[in-house]
Order: sequence, then structure tokens, then C-alpha cells
Amino acid sequence: MCLKPLLSIFLLSVVSLHAQTSVPQPARELRGSWIATVHNINWPIEPGLPVAKQKQQLVTLIESAANVGLNALIFQVRPAGDAMYASKLEPWSPFLTGQMGVAPSPLWDPLEFAIQEAHKRGMELHAWFNPFRALAGEKRVPSADHIVRRHPEWTMKYGPDTWMDPGVPEVRAQAIAVIMDVTRRYDVDGIHIDDYFYPYPLTDAAKKKIEFPDDTSFGRYKAAGGPLELTAWRRQNVDETVRIIYEGIKAEKRYVKFGISPFGLWRPNFPEGTGGGLDPYEDLGADSKKWLQSGWVDYFTPQLYWTIDRPKLGFTVYYDWWLEQNTQGRHIWPGMNTSKIGDDRNAGEILREMSVLRERGLKMTPGHFHWNFGALHKDVGKIGTYTKERAYATHAIPPASPWLSQSTLPAPVVGKTVPGGKLTVAWQHSDVRWMSQTRWWVMQAQINGKWVTWETYFKDQLSAAWPDNATAVAIRAAGLGWEVGEAGVVVK
Repeated sequence: MCLKPLLSIFLLSVVSLHAQTSVPQPARELRGSWIATVHNINWPIEPGLPVAKQKQQLVTLIESAANVGLNALIFQVRPAGDAMYASKLEPWSPFLTGQMGVAPSPLWDPLEFAIQEAHKRGMELHAWFNPFRALAGEKRVPSADHIVRRHPEWTMKYGPDTWMDPGVPEVRAQAIAVIMDVTRRYDVDGIHIDDYFYPYPLTDAAKKKIEFPDDTSFGRYKAAGGPLELTAWRRQNVDETVRIIYEGIKAEKRYVKFGISPFGLWRPNFPEGTGGGLDPYEDLGADSKKWLQSGWVDYFTPQLYWTIDRPKLGFTVYYDWWLEQNTQGRHIWPGMNTSKIGDDRNAGEILREMSVLRERGLKMTPGHFHWNFGALHKDVGKIGTYTKERAYATHAIPPASPWLSQSTLPAPVVGKTVPGGKLTVAWQHSDVRWMSQTRWWVMQAQINGKWVTWETYFKDQLSAAWPDNATAVAIRAAGLGWEVGEAGVVVK
């Protein structure tokens, strides 16, 4: 909305800001979910649907997320060396059009569309990449411009999937280039990578581990005088990728958050007494504790997919351990396995896990992500209903990231008008130069004498309906790191 048409409103109805100090700070909690596109888990429901149907399905999901009460979505845009958006670096995903490399017709860009629809509803949109998976499964035929065809020597089959070799410098450069391309060209709020670095180990019929076939690239490394042994070299390859991605994002758009969702534990028996099993450090090349303690992430989403009461491998045990490792004070917003409702847990377990995070609010502003959005959207075990009515009964904005931005934003000028007989709140900065530092607007409403956080609007929205039963409304500008300024107040 243009600023100038609002001036007449404010001349007629500008309210003093003397009440601003009595408005409490907005409630904060990151409430997010993954929307997976690989194998059409969440969207689109099946590949090759008409564009209108794809758009309708995506809007339905995003609208559902807003209605439940989420404020962030992680949208998968690179399932396997392909693109759910218009890319000159990689081919169109077969999970979108049914055939790799074939563009949707009529042409549209799902990532751009998802960003716009999420922002319209006051939600962040994070673009989610798988850095090293080349083909997911064996059904999809790679296009001529896919990495499997262009550089088969950089890829290898391992189980049903085909993988890019992280030990090849050009493979790492490709993953970084793809992520930086999206960071530059799209108005994303975050960049996200998941737990697939080196693939999860497979075993043969005799239960013996099948080695990942990267002996050629490792042999080149050793022949050139490389001092590290195999698993340490693999960790170095992944570490280098994570570091360069983080530094690249910060150089391009400092405010864009970078998050990783690694396997829920760092190494077996950390914390002591939790036993053995998969060792992500050795098996996946994932030194996740190092990434957190080096400050190479803005938020960290360990996949804590266990229940609270599980012996040793428990949700609370691992969350508390990760809090102790958080020497850089970054966000720790764990993943919860909401999709397991009806299997080994009910909706009440997920609500209890949210309570665990909130109880530790003095150590960490709470936040969490649901794997995946299907359970909430389909209201499996009434989780969507209970989450909306109980856990998310009041609105919340994401926690601030002061290491990304700390601008001191002024209170906006806030007024009211009655277009078509409907009471409306309108706002603007008195000095438009502040618009470049404002990414969101936060509305708070005074209802029955109590201030509640009411709604979030993207930066280009400058008016909204008056909240039901509100006697006063406050508007705050929120900056690039979710820092909020003083409140401008208007009374009914």
C-alpha cells in the first residue's frame, strides 16, 4: 500500500503515543513445520498436476498453517539435485512436473509463490535444500542437464538413492552455488539444510555395514598429501560446506537465517548414559556440535523425534544437553515427530514437548518445528485442533536474532478509519526512510483490559481490520532480526 493515501487518515485521526510504555512486549515463540516435496510427501499431492491445481493445493497448505497458528514454514526446494523453482543451475524437479527438466506449463515459480502466500499471512518462509542427494529413489529418469548425466564421475549409487560425492570440490561448490542463487534472487527469511550429509549407512544381508563408495575421491586426497583419515576427511568436507554457506548468506543478506536440522544426537553416549547406536559424527560426517559452537548457524533444529518418557533416548534429555552445548547463544528449536501420532504417541505427547521447551524459557526463547505438516493439516489424532485451541491459543512472533540486526525502530504513527463502515487500523512511519529497516508489523490488541499479541503483517501491509472486542490497538515495527520498536497506540 502506498504511504501517501494514508496521510489524510492520520490528519483526521492521529492518537498520542503516551500510552506506548504500558503496552507489554509481544509474545515470542517460533512455531514452524516442514513442507516436504520429495516423493510428494506434502506437496504437490502427485507430480504432473495442472498448474492451477498445484497452486490451489499450496495455498490450502499455507492457509492451513496460518489457521493452526504457525509463524514459519520450511519449504523443500531442492529434493535431489533438482529445483522446485526457476533455476539456471539445476533442472525442474520431477516431483513437480512428473518429468525432470520439464518446466511447468503455464510457467510459474512455486518458491516465489510460496514466499508471497506465506508473507501475506504473516509467516516466514525458509527454503530447504538437500545438499548432496542426487536422485531420490530409482523411478525418476535424470534429465540431460542433471548432475548424474553431466558428471557421472561425481555421483554414485548407494541403496535406492544416488548421491553426489561430498569429497569432490565441484560437488560442494554446486551445493553452495545453488543456495547462494536462491539467497540472492528470492525474498526468503531463511535457508535450511537437513540431516543428509553423507548418507545413513546401509547393511547387507549379513548385517554388515556397506561402505559408501568414495574411495576414488579419498584416494586423490591422500595422493595429494592429505593428512586426515577417512571419517575425519568426510567431516572436513561437510564442515567446509556448512561454513561457506553460512558466511556466504551473511555476506549477501545478513538477516536471512541459516538453519540445520541434524540427527537428534551428536554422538552416542552424549550425554553419558544414553547408550550407543548410530554415530552421526562417524557415519554421516556430521560434527553438529562444532557447527553450533562455531556460530555457523542462526538456528539449530536437532531432530528430537523421541518421546519424553523413552529411557535414555528421551526428548527432554537431549534438548537439555543441546542447551548446554549452545556456547554462542543461537536459537535451538528442535524438530518434533508429529507425524508419529497414532503410531507410538498421541497428540498430548506433542503438546507436552512444547511445554518442556516453554519451561526452559529462561535459557532459550522457545521454538519448535513439526515433522511434517501433514499431521497438523489432516488433524491426525486432533493435533491440529489441540494445537490451535491450546498450544497456540494466542499469537506469537519469532524470537529476535540480535546478532543479525539490532536497529532501534521508532513507533509508527497509527490511526483509524471506517471505509465502507468497517473500522480499520492504519499505520506508517513518519519518516519513510525507516521502511528499509522494517520487515514486519506486529499488532497488539487490548481486550478486556489485557494486551494480547494479535497478528503479524509483512512490511508492505499498512492497514488491517480492527480486532474484535478491542478497546485499543498497538502497532510495532519489527526489524530484519525480529527486533521490535516502540508501540504506536490508537484507542477505539
